[in-house]
Amino acid sequence: MNDTSLCAQILNDSLRKRDIPEITVKQYKEKFLFPIKTFYESIGFDFDKEPFDNSNNEFNTGFANQFKSLALQPFAKDIIIKFSEQKIMQTILSASRDDRLKEQVSFFDLTQHLQHVIGTTNLYAHGKEFEGEELLLTLDIPAEETIIIGDTLLDFNVAQYLKIDCALVSHGHNDMKRLDETGAFTFSDIQEFYNWIITT
Repeated sequence: MNDTSLCAQILNDSLRKRDIPEITVKQYKEKFLFPIKTFYESIGFDFDKEPFDNSNNEFNTGFANQFKSLALQPFAKDIIIKFSEQKIMQTILSASRDDRLKEQVSFFDLTQHLQHVIGTTNLYAHGKEFEGEELLLTLDIPAEETIIIGDTLLDFNVAQYLKIDCALVSHGHNDMKRLDETGAFTFSDIQEFYNWIITT
């Protein structure tokens, strides 16, 4: 989803309620990281004054109520359909809670193009590495023929943990500078990634 601006907006609603300075989308992309609690602390939330659950629940509720206003990232659906037509197995592995992730995938009419849609079992974005490990055990595909496509440092870390290749696109939650520093393959958008992967 093309959701970076919405995520920054929802966070700013929470920051404003607490008289904490708001952040720009540029600052969001420069600072966003996992664990989410650490990211929140880096932009001014003080969890000595209130539980992390308060602001985390505000974000998750706000996102669930507003995600239907979003579009997918440019080229995303077309590329997913192209891979599907080429019989390339595709899975969504997300730090989002599993039930909400499946709702989002269904809303954007992508379910029929994907072999697996796997989220986490909590609202704290924990467990992506474990879910990825479980997934690889069920797939009959060699690790050297598998690649994670993501937009955050977490996606790179998951790929490292699973010992598979990683491609990162910069139109999501982390900026190109941070993605480049990982040493992963980096691209400005999904179309650029597609043009690269079909000739590799």
